[in-house]
Amino acid sequence: MKRNSHAGKALNGGFGATLFSNDELEEIHLATLEVLENTGVFVEDPEAVELFKNGGAKVNPENKIVKLQPYMVEEAIASAPSKLFLAGRNPENDVILESNRVGFTTFGEGVKVRDPYTGELRVPT
Repeated sequence: MKRNSHAGKALNGGFGATLFSNDELEEIHLATLEVLENTGVFVEDPEAVELFKNGGAKVNPENKIVKLQPYMVEEAIASAPSKLFLAGRNPENDVILESNRVGFTTFGEGVKVRDPYTGELRVPT
């Protein structure tokens, strides 16, 4: 079965819109780091709270607020893949997410994901 490697990519060059300058993007990133460090984020799932705690995040178990140090966020960003392949039931509906592709979808979560360690399809966690 041949997969659609061009899904989500305009082969004619497409168009672009620059909404923020690089300096503005950096300001947004730094402000986000500040919010995650000082305000934190509500994490409802107990397993996720435990994972954050074991990873070194500051966790308030009463209100389930997790606070992340900037280095934790930066390491997570650096370890994220630059490309994500979402396989459709029909290869024509495959989507590749990366910096130069724009795509639109009506769903908010994957039904199946390919495990990066085993290569097997599995339910997302």
